[in-house]
Order: sequence, then C-alpha cells, then structure tokens
Amino acid sequence: MAIPDTGQGLARELYAAAIGETGGARFELDGDVAEHLAAACDRLVEDLHRAVAGAHALTEVTGFPDLPTGHALAAGFGAKGREFLDTVAAFQETALLFKAAYLAAGRRLAEADAANRAALSLVTEHLEAR
Repeated sequence: MAIPDTGQGLARELYAAAIGETGGARFELDGDVAEHLAAACDRLVEDLHRAVAGAHALTEVTGFPDLPTGHALAAGFGAKGREFLDTVAAFQETALLFKAAYLAAGRRLAEADAANRAALSLVTEHLEAR
C-alpha cells in the first residue's frame, strides 16, 4: 500500500494559494495566527509519532501455529499493521504540509519551506524503512 491520501492535495492547494500560484484569491494569515496553527500541526505530528513508537509489534505478528493458516494469519495481520503505519505517516505528512501552508500564508516563507522539506523527509524515511 502506498501512502494514502489524507488531505495532502488540499494542503498543497492551500500552500499554492498562500504563495500566489493559483491565480485566484490569495490565502493570507496574520503571522501570529500562522505560528499558532503551525505549532498545533507540530503537536499533532509528535502525538502521532508517539502513537507508533515500538510499532514493530504491529508488523511482526507472532503466536500463530506453524501451519499454512497460521502463516496466512500472521502475514495478514502484519499487512494490516503496515497499512496502519502508512496511514499514520500520511497524517503526519498532511499535518506538515498544512503547517507549510499556514506559515506561507503568514509570510514565514523560510519556515514554510522547512516544513515542506520535513514532510518530504518524513515520507522518504517511512518508505525506506518498509
């Protein structure tokens, strides 16, 4: 399973509106508001990170009998664990992309760029660890 869509496209559209790439109305926020929203996104990313700490138990399922059905059950539950981790990574990516959009809307462009890089790095690390 690839990283599921949990709103990344919408966050990218919001970012594009914040930097004026859409040709439509520009998305703007007061700098303080943008920073508060960005901080909320950071908290969400950290909370999700803590939620999957030690998640190897979700993908390395044991305890089933050494039979074809036991192997199939272990593989199936392991696959569900990987889907869960993919979904959590997607939510983290989405939060970072919204953080970038909020910061760009607040004219914090260097910080917005860093948030975009963090989103890309997070997904890259997740996919490489699979």
